[in-house]
Amino acid sequence: MHPILFEISGFKIYSYGLLMALAYLLGFALIIYRAKQAQDNPDDYLEAAIWFIIAGIGGARLFYFIWYPQVFLHNPVGALFSQGGLVWYGGVIGVLLASVLFTRLKRIPLQHFGDIVAPAAALGLAIGRIGCLLAGCCYGAVCDLPWAIRYPQVHETHGQPVHPAPLYETGLMLLVCLWLLKIDRRKPFEGFTFWWFFILAGLVRFALEYIRGDRLVWLGEMNLSASQVVSILGVLLGAGMLCYLSAKNGQRTSAVYKPD
Repeated sequence: MHPILFEISGFKIYSYGLLMALAYLLGFALIIYRAKQAQDNPDDYLEAAIWFIIAGIGGARLFYFIWYPQVFLHNPVGALFSQGGLVWYGGVIGVLLASVLFTRLKRIPLQHFGDIVAPAAALGLAIGRIGCLLAGCCYGAVCDLPWAIRYPQVHETHGQPVHPAPLYETGLMLLVCLWLLKIDRRKPFEGFTFWWFFILAGLVRFALEYIRGDRLVWLGEMNLSASQVVSILGVLLGAGMLCYLSAKNGQRTSAVYKPD
């Protein structure tokens, strides 16, 4: 756990902030590369990058305060400008809403735009989770596996061996990124890659919630956390849109797409 990577003349470089910045930079680099491959105007996507940063951080911050209102109510001004306090699916929802508005204003087909951006979103989530590991947030549940990690005694885990949950998500989201790049080469219709991102990202997060040590159970009767409820909605949205677009484009909804 290294929340502060290094310090220069009293200026602290936080690992979480640095990895978030790296996630955005590499993600946008992949977006620009894919936009050029698709012969789109890269300037449109550079402008979208500004929208994504504002909407992503704003959405992640808003959802954090929704689920932890006591943090905001205790010190509203301090909470707004404090370190941490981000909920990943809040950022995803913020970026999705920003994408809908941006594409309408720019008259860019949302499905096409989403296909360009989706693999980069998976890459950004993968890199961002390394920042979570270094910052000590999003930690795993106690386990006795050989690859378990130990945070310092002052951490919420009190030095017990826990799942390296952020690293699990990093590995899985990298696989999602590669899979999306693969299926995008021979997608049967626009939006195919975009909506598969919602399905795969939702399944990854839903499964990993069961080994999270900071899991916030929302629906106690069903043993579902807030993240799992949002994940289910994301999977249903993705599956529903794939069925709709498949039917709209004359594809058989029961067919399973198998890329070469």
